Amino acid sequence: MTAVPGEIPVPAALLRTVRRWREQGEPAQPPISWPRDAWQRQFPRQQAFLDALPDRVDRAEATRRAAHAVTPEGAERAFLAAMIWGYGRTGYGPWRTARVLAENPDATERLAAVAVVARERGGLAAFRALADKPLRYLGVAYGTKYLRFVTAALSTDPAGAPILDSVVRRWFATHTNLHPLIDEWRPTAYARYVELLRHWSAELNLTVDTVEELIFRSTVGREGSSQWSESWASSDEPVSPERKAQTTLLELELLFDTAAPDAAREARPHLDELGRIIQRGWAPRSTPP
Repeated sequence: MTAVPGEIPVPAALLRTVRRWREQGEPAQPPISWPRDAWQRQFPRQQAFLDALPDRVDRAEATRRAAHAVTPEGAERAFLAAMIWGYGRTGYGPWRTARVLAENPDATERLAAVAVVARERGGLAAFRALADKPLRYLGVAYGTKYLRFVTAALSTDPAGAPILDSVVRRWFATHTNLHPLIDEWRPTAYARYVELLRHWSAELNLTVDTVEELIFRSTVGREGSSQWSESWASSDEPVSPERKAQTTLLELELLFDTAAPDAAREARPHLDELGRIIQRGWAPRSTPP
C-alpha cells in the first residue's frame, strides 16, 4: 500500500455494503460452528476450556476469552479461541493451530508478551512486537485474528488491530489499487492499512473493526461458497476477468500462511510471474482455443 490513506475516498462497493447492512437492521455477524471433538483430541490438556465454549463462536465470545491473555495459560486459551473462530468448520484448523504451538517452544510466552504490548500500547505496537520475531507457521492472516481479539479485550486503542486476511485482501484487489501484504509481517504496510480503515470508519461513522468486518462479510457473500456467506451481503456486481484472475492469485498466496519457509521461497517466483501476467492485462479464456 503506497497511497496516502486520506486521499482515498470510501469505495462505492463499501458504501453499498454499508447501505445494505443498515437496511437489514445492522445484523451482527453470525457465530460459526466448530468441530469440538477434533479440537479436544488435539488439545486434551485444554479439555475444560474447550468444554466451556459454546457450540457456535462469534467475535464477542473470542474477545471475552482473550481477557486473560497476558499470562501464558491465558494466551494459549485466547489463541485457541481466536483460531476456533477463524477456522470455523474447517477440519485442518486444530492441526494447524497445534503446529504453531509445537514448532515454537516459547509460543505461549511470546503470545502473552504480545498481549501485554496490546494492553499497554495498542494494536499497531502489538503487530510490531509479533513482527519482530514471528511465530513459525503463523502468518499475518491468522496472526491478526489473535491480535484483533486481545487488543479488543485489553486495550482502549480505538483502531485496535483489524484482521488482515486473504478475504480482506481480495476485496482490496477488487475495489482499490491497494494490495495489503499478508504473506509477510510488514508493520509499515499494516499501519497504512489500519490508517485507511480509520479514515473510512470516520467517514461512515463506524468503528474500524466494523468496517473490516463488513468488508469481510461482503466479500464472502459475493463469492457465495464460504462457510461465512450471508445472503444479504451478496452482490450482482460484475467482476472482470482480470479481477477474477487476480483473486485466484490471492487465493494461492493464502498458502503462504501455512507453508514452510523453504516451500514459500520456492513458490514465490512463480506467484510473481503470475502477478506480472495479470498486470499485463491477461485474462483467461472462457473456453479452450
